[in-house]
Amino acid sequence: MMILYTLCATAASLAPTQSRAPAPGPSVARRGALAGGASLVAAGLVSLAPAPALAYDLAKYNRKLDKLGLPPVAGIPDGFSPVLSSVNQDQSLIVQFNHPNAWLVVKPSVNTNGESGTVSAGDYGKGDSAALYVSDLPPGGDKAFYAKLIAKGLAQKGDNQFQNFRVRAVSPGSPNAVVDFEYELLTGAGFTVERRGVAAVSGVAGKSQALLAVTTSARYKKLEPELRKIVDSFRVYDKVRSVETGALLDDD
Repeated sequence: MMILYTLCATAASLAPTQSRAPAPGPSVARRGALAGGASLVAAGLVSLAPAPALAYDLAKYNRKLDKLGLPPVAGIPDGFSPVLSSVNQDQSLIVQFNHPNAWLVVKPSVNTNGESGTVSAGDYGKGDSAALYVSDLPPGGDKAFYAKLIAKGLAQKGDNQFQNFRVRAVSPGSPNAVVDFEYELLTGAGFTVERRGVAAVSGVAGKSQALLAVTTSARYKKLEPELRKIVDSFRVYDKVRSVETGALLDDD
């Protein structure tokens, strides 16, 4: 629109001085620029088609999955980006999920003492996050199992203290069960924050894996559709093809 406005301003400066009309106000100029843009689109001089880079990014991601021997994804929701990460040093266990574009992604750190941390993404200032938890618990299917697994996932950071944890609902499915839950987070300032979330629970290689997507109870109604897109995209794979795995995962 700035280009169109500049063209209009240039044309006005070339008109005879004695016939020049008063300069239009900002709202009039904006309407004129929009109308001019619409005319260019109608004439076929400007295209509003999606940028081809979006399709290229999906193709590139699927090529990466193919080189790992993993199935392709049909698409990535608008406003989301994928995470593909190993969760142990030999990179035989791979997880993937989608997250909102604005969220910060954190992956495990590796040093001489081994690997620490987990795969997560979040808008931490607002209290929104999705974090992976891997447990030695054998996969189960009752409410008590899901409650134990998710509670351990919430406590995987030593500074996370919470109370009144409750599983609200369990929806069995394949490849993941989806669990709705709520709890109260105890803050260092001495007050509590009510939180709600959904988790995708998988059972691979005789162990259990959960992706916990959580926000504050006040924001849950607004964020619930995004949280469910996150857990719906969660996948875990074991014994992934090891040839050039590290390079493939590091290449964005």
